[in-house]
Parts: sequence; C-alpha cells; structure tokens
Amino acid sequence: MRSPALQQAEAAFQSGRAGEARNILREAASTGDAAAAYSLAVALAYGQGGEIDLPASASLLAEIRDRLPAARMFHRFALAQGWDGISGWEAALADLMNAARAGDPTAQREAGLLALLCRREDAALALLGPIAAKGDMPAAMALMRLGRAGGGQPWLTSATAKLKRARHPLAEELAACAEAEKPLPGPAMIDWDALAIDLTEEPPLPGARTLVEEISAMAFPGALPPAVGDHVLTSGLKALQPSTIVDETTGQRTRDPHRQSLSMTFAPHLQDLVHVAVERLMARMADCPASHTERLNLLFYRPGEQYRPHVDYFAPDDGGGAREIERAGQRVATSLICLHAATGGGATRFVRFATDWNGASGDGLSFRNVRPNGDIEPLSLHQGEKVTNGWKALASLWIRDR
Repeated sequence: MRSPALQQAEAAFQSGRAGEARNILREAASTGDAAAAYSLAVALAYGQGGEIDLPASASLLAEIRDRLPAARMFHRFALAQGWDGISGWEAALADLMNAARAGDPTAQREAGLLALLCRREDAALALLGPIAAKGDMPAAMALMRLGRAGGGQPWLTSATAKLKRARHPLAEELAACAEAEKPLPGPAMIDWDALAIDLTEEPPLPGARTLVEEISAMAFPGALPPAVGDHVLTSGLKALQPSTIVDETTGQRTRDPHRQSLSMTFAPHLQDLVHVAVERLMARMADCPASHTERLNLLFYRPGEQYRPHVDYFAPDDGGGAREIERAGQRVATSLICLHAATGGGATRFVRFATDWNGASGDGLSFRNVRPNGDIEPLSLHQGEKVTNGWKALASLWIRDR
C-alpha cells in the first residue's frame, strides 16, 4: 500500500506541481519511506520538479536497493552508466554476478541472457534451467526459443498455457520451437569467475555487409540471439502506445502523422543489464561510444502499419531541431535490430537508393544520418514499408554526437 506522502506526491505531479512533489518525496524519504525514496530517485534522474542530479539519484538507490527489487535494478543501471562518478559497466556486472552467485533468481536470469549474448550457451542453460523449473517465465521462454524444453520438462505445459492466456504474440512460435525436444543438460557447476570475465568482454559482432556505402548502411546478420530479443520485446509489450510526436505549436504530444505503429522507450528505471548490453551492442554496430546513445526504443507494426519516408537527424534550421542539437547533440547514427520479422512487407527502404533491408529475427542494421564533416545527410531518407502479413517488431536506437 502506498504511503500518504507518496499519494500526495503523485497527486502533485499529476496537477503540474512537480517541484512541490519533489519536496514531499524528499521529506518522506528522510523518514525512511523506501517507496518515496525510489520515486525521488526517479525524479532526480529525469529532472522532474528540478534539476537533474544523477549522483544524488544513485546515492538514494544505493541506500534502498536491499529493500526494493525495483531500486536494485535501477541502481545497477546507475552503476553501469557511472552516475556515481566512479563506477561503470564492469561494476554493474560484478554486482549482478554476486547476486546471481548468491541465488537471486532475477540476477540469474539476467546473467543467463547475458551469457547467451556472449555466446556462452552452456552457462546460459545452467543458469536458466533451474529458475525455469521454479516458474520464471522469461527463463522458460528463453529455453523454449532455444528448443531446450525436451526431456519431459514439467514447466513447459504451464509456460505454454500462460503465454496463450496472456495472448503473447510469440505464444505459438515459442511453442513450436519447444517441439524440438532437445533435452536440457543435467545440473552443471558454474565457473562463476570465468563467466564474469566472459561477460565483461564485448559480445562478438558478426561480419557486416555493406548495403549503401554513401550512408555507411551496414547489415549485421545474427547480431542478437533471438532469445535475448524475445526478452527485450516481452519487457516492453505492456508499455506500447500509439507513436506520438511533440507538436511544436502547442507543446503537447500528438499522433505521429508519418508513423503508424505502437512504440515505447525503455526509460532508465525500466532497464535491466540485458537492455544496457543491447544498447552497447547497437552502439558498436554504429562504431559510436555507448555513452552517446539515447535510450532503447521498441517499435511494433501490425498489418497495414508503416513509417512513411523520414530522416532521423534534427534539422539545424528548424527551431525545435536547433534547440535539441544545443541541448544534447545531433543524431549522427541509427541502429536497428529486428526482434520479429513480418511474413509480408515491412522492409526498411532507403528511398534514394531503392535498397531494402528485411532482416530476420536477431539481424541488425546501422546507418549514418550525417556526413563525415557533421553536415546533415539527406540521402539517409528511409521508410518502414507497410506490413502486409504478420507483425514486425524492432529495437531502435538513436546515437548522438556527444
């Protein structure tokens, strides 16, 4: 049950009194209200009701992480991003591995998916198998995707039924994968130290294929293991909303006239280390620093939906674009990973070159939005063609110049 202070703060936020809400949360947090402290950490991270203060947010999360699972996940994100000024990806991974070794099933699931990303399927199976047997649905889904539900796994019937009841878009596909009936290996000892070393190294990127040389459009077949892509997709499904833009005149969000799709953004407090690792991988696809990325987006296209021709850069001669460039830099590159391919239509087309990319699940694409001298590149005009059959899901990441 939410405390009275938390309810008051939420009411203040909803009525536009964000500064007052932050003060209410700060006072409640000082009395030991962990939920209020978590909400204050979110407000500090996003600049709600005042200036952004990432070190203060990280400090609050460190204080309450043992009391709230959500704070623990958010704190790991803060560690990975170095909000405290001293940590980074290695520190976040070390924290995760310590929790996984101690038996935390959430940490074991994340470590198992990261092991898949690093092509350590043996370690992934050893981590995911036991928690799937205890009812962990993301772990069960990963094993189903891998075809490792054979050998009479008792959790398979339950997991399949839950996916169908939830009307998960992958329900039938994962059930079909599970029919491969490859048994899980028996209980295995995990070499935690060796696995920790493997996870600190960057996952391998497949050989790239040039699609359009003029804009450095490169295709990366098999960039992301499909089981990891399923995790990204599933973790964002409930937050999908019709795609919107900010109206320059009113400042209000309105339906995007160019894009017919559902979309969501993985805000920092919604990300686990798997999301962070995917962002890092997509930055490498574009040959850009991971510190320059925006947050990961999920795009979902149903039959008849499309994204009309557009560019991803900010126009310097546009008021809104100029302000955004000044605030956080130009969008110099875009990276995409296909999480699910449509069975008809849905290609990404580079309009000026009549070149299509129609990746399968796990395939990646990256291209530049600006020229080497920093000028905008109109040749990067592209579109998402109409889905004619099935559905398409993409992970999308924009990368800035700073």
